[in-house]
Amino acid sequence: MANDNAELIRILNQALSAEYGTLYLLPRHIAEIQDEELKRQLHLIGEVELEHAEKTAQMIISLGGEPTGDLLNLRPRRNLKEILETHLQGEREAIDIYGRALAVCGDPAMRKQLEAIKMDEEGHQRLIQRTLDRVISAKA
Repeated sequence: MANDNAELIRILNQALSAEYGTLYLLPRHIAEIQDEELKRQLHLIGEVELEHAEKTAQMIISLGGEPTGDLLNLRPRRNLKEILETHLQGEREAIDIYGRALAVCGDPAMRKQLEAIKMDEEGHQRLIQRTLDRVISAKA
């Protein structure tokens, strides 16, 4: 059980790093975007990502771990297509990380939280993918 907790803490800290990375990049990217509706959607995603970071940190603490985050190698983008691709990749990584956390989590209440966060990330992925598809189509 302790080994499972250590692995879950490690995975959740990866998730926390991903959430912090998104929170770092979003305001910089929003400032580069002209489309007001897209700015609003990304701002809402940011609010949800902040909630995810807080919930993830609380899960880590409840497991006896120390929440940590690594923000290395984050580079804001300026081009809309690159901004969307960056966030799309981030959502894919978050979905993978929360999926791995679910695979080792045995606590039903924590699993429910992880499943909800993963579903949020999947919704963000769909939204960003649709927006990226529109941007690519408009340039074609």
